[in-house]
Amino acid sequence: MDGHTVKNIFDDTGYLFLYDKFSYHFYISGLFDVVEQEKVISDFLNSYGFDDKNPLFFDDFSYYFNCFHYSHQKQRMMNYLKTEYDEHIC
Repeated sequence: MDGHTVKNIFDDTGYLFLYDKFSYHFYISGLFDVVEQEKVISDFLNSYGFDDKNPLFFDDFSYYFNCFHYSHQKQRMMNYLKTEYDEHIC
C-alpha cells in the first residue's frame, strides 16, 4: 500500500502523530506493503489505544500490527473454509 494512502488512514483515525513519528520506518520496513485492504489498518488503529504522551517504539508498534494482521488473515481464511452445512452437523 502506498505511503499517501497509509497517511490518510492514520489521519482519518486520529493517529497522524504516529505516522509522523514512524513514516520512515514504515517505508524502510515495508510493514504495510503486504496489506491489501485499508480496513485492516484502520481496524487495527481503532482497536488499539495509542497515546502521544506515552513512549512507543517502532518495534512494539510493528509487533502489535503483525499480530493483529495475522489474526485478521487467519479469521478470514477460517470464514472462507467454513462450509455451509457445518451448522447442520450434530
